[in-house]
Amino acid sequence: MPKRMATVTDTELSILAVLWERPAVTVREIVESLYRRHSPSLHATVKSLLDRLAEKGYVASDRADFAHRYSARVDRQTFVGQQLRQLAETHFGGSIAPMMLALVDQARLGKSERDEIRRIIQEIE
Repeated sequence: MPKRMATVTDTELSILAVLWERPAVTVREIVESLYRRHSPSLHATVKSLLDRLAEKGYVASDRADFAHRYSARVDRQTFVGQQLRQLAETHFGGSIAPMMLALVDQARLGKSERDEIRRIIQEIE
């Protein structure tokens, strides 16, 4: 996979979310998961998006059976980590600390979240 990952649209991201939760699924299963119904036009749209995600390197397909099965080639944590690194590059000159401070400053963190951040920081030290 390339160092800088290809951009993913919101719709493509919703498909990846299905694949992260349910690996090796058919187009029909993805359509029903996203739209709670199935139609030929929705099927064609999701199939096109899966093809695009495959071209970008995010999705693999198993074409052994009649109904092809799709799975994510990158896990959620890796994907999010790469997106955060790109955000740091484009908005914070590559520095993670100012980005994290901006995020914490904007978020309304509960006690358990603040405790978790402290725990992570202690592990880093």
